[in-house]
Amino acid sequence: MKFESVTIVISATDETISLKKTVNYIFDTCSVKDVGCILIVVPETVTDECSEIIKELYDDNPDVIKILVQSRADIGGALQDAVDYTETSHIMFFSADIPVELEVIPTFIKKAKEEPEHIWKVSRWLRKKSFSEYGCIKLFLNKIGQIFIKKLYNSQLTDYTTPILISPTRIYKMIKFSDLGFSCLVEAVLIPYRLGFRINEIPARCLARKEGKSKNSMKNIVAYLKAIIRIRLVKKNTLFKEN
Repeated sequence: MKFESVTIVISATDETISLKKTVNYIFDTCSVKDVGCILIVVPETVTDECSEIIKELYDDNPDVIKILVQSRADIGGALQDAVDYTETSHIMFFSADIPVELEVIPTFIKKAKEEPEHIWKVSRWLRKKSFSEYGCIKLFLNKIGQIFIKKLYNSQLTDYTTPILISPTRIYKMIKFSDLGFSCLVEAVLIPYRLGFRINEIPARCLARKEGKSKNSMKNIVAYLKAIIRIRLVKKNTLFKEN
């Protein structure tokens, strides 16, 4: 296969400045012919301020900006709805709160052009001191979690819990996602890895959220753990959609 164009999926709920900054950065650094569309996915509970920014972005670039109000619940529903919507050769997942440096976006496109059949994702652990305002305890738990997954899956990847990536769309269209909550984030990395698809990593700095509220919680961390173990133990054929 070859890279033709990418749908850049941006999930947004209550972000404004960072969402606008992300979209403007894409227009400033990426070729129009490479970006099929920028798909902004929002829940029905999107804030009025966020909706206003999205409308402003759409009015400025109606041919590129697309808005998808998700039909499934939670962040997992947003991911699944975006996959169903996408028709370009490649799909990229990002978030409106700018969780990692924006420079990864044009880098992703460059890598996808060079090796279009592979998944390219970020790793916050490839470089030292990549975490900004993360907290010592949180950083320690993250590191322990990455080591646990690496051992469980006998993998050489370094970051399994941040699905900021670019991939051939067909890979995600064949995956059977089970979780609508935050554990979909580990599904998005571990399912294609378990199915044998090649995943490469690029280094990225982890940035502190500047606006909007974090949706993560201890309940979500427990759900992560259940999903990690389930995906490792189930038969591979159950991770594919039936069709």
